[in-house]
Amino acid sequence: MKIQSLSGAKRRRRAVFTGTAVLRLRVLLRKTLRSGTVSFFLTGLFLLTGCIPLTPPPSPTAEPTTFILVTDTNNAIPSSTPFQVRTPTKVFTRTATAVPSATETLTPSPTPSPLAPLPEREENSHPQYTLVAELDYVARILDVEEKIVYTNQTGIKLDSLVLVVEANRYSDTFVLRSLAVNNFITIPTLEGAWMEIPLGAGLKPNESITIDIVYSLNIPAKHHEDVFGYLSDYQINIVNWYPFVAPYTHQQGWVLHEPSGVGEHLVYETSDFDVTLKLEGDDDLVVAASALGVESESGTRYELAGARAFVFSISSILSSQTLASEKASVTSFYYPNYEYAGEGILEAASKAIDIYSDRFAPYPYESLSIVQTHLPDGMEYDGLIFMGSEFYEEYDGTMKNNLTSIGVHEVSHQWWFGLVGSDQALEPWLDEALSLYSERIYYETTYPFPVKWWWRFRVTWFSPSGWVDTSIYDGYAFRGYTDAVYLRGAQFLEEIRFRIGEKAFNTFLKDYASSYAQKIATSDDFFETLDRNTDQDYSDIVAQYFSE
Repeated sequence: MKIQSLSGAKRRRRAVFTGTAVLRLRVLLRKTLRSGTVSFFLTGLFLLTGCIPLTPPPSPTAEPTTFILVTDTNNAIPSSTPFQVRTPTKVFTRTATAVPSATETLTPSPTPSPLAPLPEREENSHPQYTLVAELDYVARILDVEEKIVYTNQTGIKLDSLVLVVEANRYSDTFVLRSLAVNNFITIPTLEGAWMEIPLGAGLKPNESITIDIVYSLNIPAKHHEDVFGYLSDYQINIVNWYPFVAPYTHQQGWVLHEPSGVGEHLVYETSDFDVTLKLEGDDDLVVAASALGVESESGTRYELAGARAFVFSISSILSSQTLASEKASVTSFYYPNYEYAGEGILEAASKAIDIYSDRFAPYPYESLSIVQTHLPDGMEYDGLIFMGSEFYEEYDGTMKNNLTSIGVHEVSHQWWFGLVGSDQALEPWLDEALSLYSERIYYETTYPFPVKWWWRFRVTWFSPSGWVDTSIYDGYAFRGYTDAVYLRGAQFLEEIRFRIGEKAFNTFLKDYASSYAQKIATSDDFFETLDRNTDQDYSDIVAQYFSE
C-alpha cells in the first residue's frame, strides 16, 4: 500500500500491514497526526579477568575514509558461510490447563489473600533479577535461587504475568522447586517456554511485585548448532538459563515467539542483573561472563545494568588475554594452541569498540568477553560473544578472514541488540542488517582504502535476493533467509547512505542509537528516525528492498 505525502518532497512510504486490525489502526492514527502531513513509513512484523594484559594499539580515528558506493562484482573464491541455520527445537502449544514441569510436586499454601503489591517504583523501572547460582561442574547441575522485582509498565492492569523459561524447551532440563509471589506460594502453568503466573487481585500500572523462584537445571549435552549445554568435560555454556518476564505490547500482548529453523526468536526487555555464582569442581575452572566478577566467600558476584541478558561460560581448558581501555575491558578466552587467533580477535574487537563508540553511542557496558566454543557461527549476548572454533582454525592474521569480520559483527550487536533492542523474530533486519553493515564501517575506518573486497567477501558473491523485511517464519531456508535479511539489508543501508549523504547517515545512526537506547525499536521507529535526519526522497529504495 502506497500513499503520496502531501508536503515537502512528496516522498512516498509503504505501509506493510501484516498484523492485526488494531495494528493497522494504530499505525494509521499515528501517521495522520504528524504536523499537518500524511506520511506512511515502513512498518513490519520486522559477551574475566585477563591473565596477560597487552598494550592496547592506538585507537583508530573514528572518521571513515572517503565514502564510495561500491560495485557488485563477484568474488571468484567464496568465503565460508558466516551464518548457519540453528536446528529448530520442538514447538509447544500453550494450553490453559498446563501443569508445572518439575520432578518435585509443588504444594500450595492455603489460598492467599489478594495480592499486595510493593510500593510504586519510578517510571521506566527495569525488571530486576537477583540470581544466586551454584554449579556442580562434574554433575552438570545448576541450582538457582532467583528473585524478580517487576514493575508494571504496560499501562494496564495485569491479571497474570508471563515468564519465558527457555530451558524448558530442552527435555528433562528445567526442574521447578518452588515459586512465590510476594511470599505466597503460587502454582504457575508451564508449557514449553511459556510460564504464566496468576496475580490474584491483579497488578495495577506502576505497581511492583516480587517473584521468588527456586529451580535446578540438568544441563544437557550441547548440540553443534546450539550455544546452551556442555561440551564433554571441558566447557559448559549457560545462556537463557533463568526465567525472565516476557515483553508486553498492546498489539501482541505477551511477546514470546516460538523457535524457527533460522534466526533468533527471543525478545528481551532491558533489565538489571545481580548474579552470584559458586562453583563446585576443579579449582582451576575459568569463568567468562557478561560482566566483571568480584570474588567473595559466597562466590563471585557480577552486576550488569541495562542489559537484555546475562550469560556465562565455564571451562577447564580456556586461556585468556585482556586489553583494557577507557571504553571497555576486553578479554579473549580461547582453547589451547589458539593463542594467535585469540590475540587477533582481541585486537579487532577492541578496535571495533572504539570505532562503534564514536560512530553510534558509547559502549554500553564495562567489559566484553569473547569466548571460543564449538559453534558454526558467532552468537551475541550482552557483554559476551561466542565465536565458532572453525574461525580460529582458519585465522591467518590478515584482515580478510571470518574471525575478524564475524567477530566485529558480533561486537556491533552490543549496540544493535544490547543497547537498541528489537523483535528478532518478526523484524530481524533491524539488528542483523545494521550489524552486517557495521562490519563495513569497521573496515572503512581501520584500513585506508576502499572496501570493495569486503562487499565481494561478505555480500555480493552470494548474489543475494529476497525482501529485507523477512521474518524467521516466512519459510526461507538458511541461505534465503540470510541473503534477504543480512545481505540485502546491508545493500539497502548502503544505498540509503549514498542517497542521503555521509553527514546525514552518521547523524541518523547516532540519533537511532540514542533515541531507542534500552528500548525495543520497531521498523516504524527506524524510518521515523531516518526521516528526522534527511529531506531526501528514498521511497524508490524502500520499494526495491521491502515487500508490499
